[in-house]
Amino acid sequence: MARTPDLLHEALLGEAAENAFFAISVYDDDGRMVAINRRAAELLGYSRDELLRHDIGDFTEGGFDRARLQSQEMREGVRRIHRKDGTEAIVAFVVAPATLSGLPYFVSVWWQLRADDPRASTAT
Repeated sequence: MARTPDLLHEALLGEAAENAFFAISVYDDDGRMVAINRRAAELLGYSRDELLRHDIGDFTEGGFDRARLQSQEMREGVRRIHRKDGTEAIVAFVVAPATLSGLPYFVSVWWQLRADDPRASTAT
């Protein structure tokens, strides 16, 4: 009986993440995507199955910097992403280490910036 609240909590959290306005991705310390929500797939223009075969750095200028990511607790910034159709978008992001099912991962929440957002000019 004590597990019911935990299961409900996990189900609600999972549904909220899947249907969130924000893009959410989970990747391992090699940058391989292991989970991604619907919004992230829409922003990148790929199916979820396609994205799970990619490294997070495949969609950004400069790729994935493993040493930089692992050297910081939490990181935020602005990046230029490349979509499947060849277009680009500017996104702001926050990424932090997390332990999921006892294993170390990184969770990233990101969202597209409007062209007139002052942070867009700082994208790399």
